[in-house]
Formats: sequence, C-alpha cells, structure tokens
Amino acid sequence: MSDKKNKNTETARKIWLAGIGAYGRAFTEVQEGLSKATKGTSKVFDDLVQKGEVLETVVTHKGKEAFDKVSDSLGDKIGDGFDMDDRIAKMRSRLKRGGGHDADVDDRLDVIEAKLDEVLKLLKPQKPALKKATPRKPAPKKPTPKKPAAKK
Repeated sequence: MSDKKNKNTETARKIWLAGIGAYGRAFTEVQEGLSKATKGTSKVFDDLVQKGEVLETVVTHKGKEAFDKVSDSLGDKIGDGFDMDDRIAKMRSRLKRGGGHDADVDDRLDVIEAKLDEVLKLLKPQKPALKKATPRKPAPKKPTPKKPAAKK
C-alpha cells in the first residue's frame, strides 16, 4: 500500500509542478511581448511629438504672416481717415426708410401706438357678472346589501 501511495503522491506532485512551470513560461512570454510592445510605443510617441513640433512652428509662422497682412491693411485705412463712428453713422443713414429724420419716425410710432391701445381697449371683453352658485342636493344614499345568513 505504501508503494501505491508514493506513486500517487509523486504523480500529483509532478502534475502540480507542470502547472507551475506552465504558469512561469506564460508569464515570461507575456513579459517579453510587453517589453517589445513598450519599446515600439515610445518610438511612435516620440515621432508624433516631433511632427507636432514641426506643425506648431509652421502654424505659428503662417498665423503671424496673416496677422501682419491684416494689421498692414487696417493701418492703411486708419491712416486714410478710417473712423468707426463715421462708418456707423453712414450705415445708419443707409438703413433709414424713406430718408426721414429720427424725430419723424418717433412721432409716427407714437401715433400708431396710441391707436393700437384704443383698438385693444375696444376689443377687450367685459367681465360678466358672477352668478350665485345654487346649492346642490345631496345624492340619495344607496342601501347597503344584506349579507346572507350563514348555514348551520
């Protein structure tokens, strides 16, 4: 019996060791794969950073050129008597209807508003006199059904 017990114990121990060996092997392979992937990732990241720096330089340069163009253009207009208040006054004069003065428009609006108020007063419905509520009679009570007598 002792011989058989030793064989079973030895077999169980070998199975246990094989499982630990498989785990160790898988762990090593995963570590190697992860190491390779990590090295590649840092290279890709570094490449992206380098391209971003180049693009940042280009965009900054182009933006400065565009800003300088606009500044030069506005500078020429300002030097030629560019005045924002004058431009606003000209635009307001173009938007006026019929070329009338502001006072005329205000007067006409006042007259129209007064007429509209009169029309609204005429259209406003009069409140009807309130009726007194008539008291209601209570509804007749329904008779309660009788329960059948219990059988003996």
